Amino acid sequence: MLNSFIFVVLPYAALVMILFVTPYRFYTNRLTWSAYSTQFLEQKTLYWGAVSWHYGIILILLAHLAGIVCPHGMERLLGNQQTLIVLESIGIGLGLLALFGSVMLLLRRVNATILKQVTFASDWVLLFLLVLQTATGVYVSTFMRWGSVWYLHTAVPYIYSLLSFRPQMEYVADFPLVFKLHVGMAFLIIALLPFTKLVHLLFFPYRFLADPPILYRWRSRG
Repeated sequence: MLNSFIFVVLPYAALVMILFVTPYRFYTNRLTWSAYSTQFLEQKTLYWGAVSWHYGIILILLAHLAGIVCPHGMERLLGNQQTLIVLESIGIGLGLLALFGSVMLLLRRVNATILKQVTFASDWVLLFLLVLQTATGVYVSTFMRWGSVWYLHTAVPYIYSLLSFRPQMEYVADFPLVFKLHVGMAFLIIALLPFTKLVHLLFFPYRFLADPPILYRWRSRG
């Protein structure tokens, strides 16, 4: 029952949310699409949290995507033991960086009283999920070693089965609970994207490259 919920129900529920709720929000309430700029309210913790989080999670997501898009190329690359050890070590380091960033962003919301006015329930839920997601990812990469290899032979075929609408959860059903939680929270975060400020990552503002620079003027009392 748990396997069916995590590996079948959650991914397709996330897909429905992304396909239908996202465009509805974009066209009906575009003012809430972008994340609020809180840098003027609190800057120091934001810098350490946002920079660590973005550099860590973006590279990790690209590594996951590379295994899906080019599994045979990744398999040949990881066939070299030294390369495997180097990439696994880098992956753990990036995971710890992302975990540090997500914890800092959560603590920023907790400790900065001035941010309470622009913090909603969805922000708390998302931040807690991101911390748990990165924590379970670090745990899996540390204690279930060589994940970049078995990922290609288990999670990738499972994802392909989802994309073909013939889910085969037997590829991943026998993994430990921590792995299932990691996968389940990933789909849950995707499902919640259209309802949170993180939805802005689905928008590629390429047109801003043609916009003129914004001119700021300071008002002085003199």
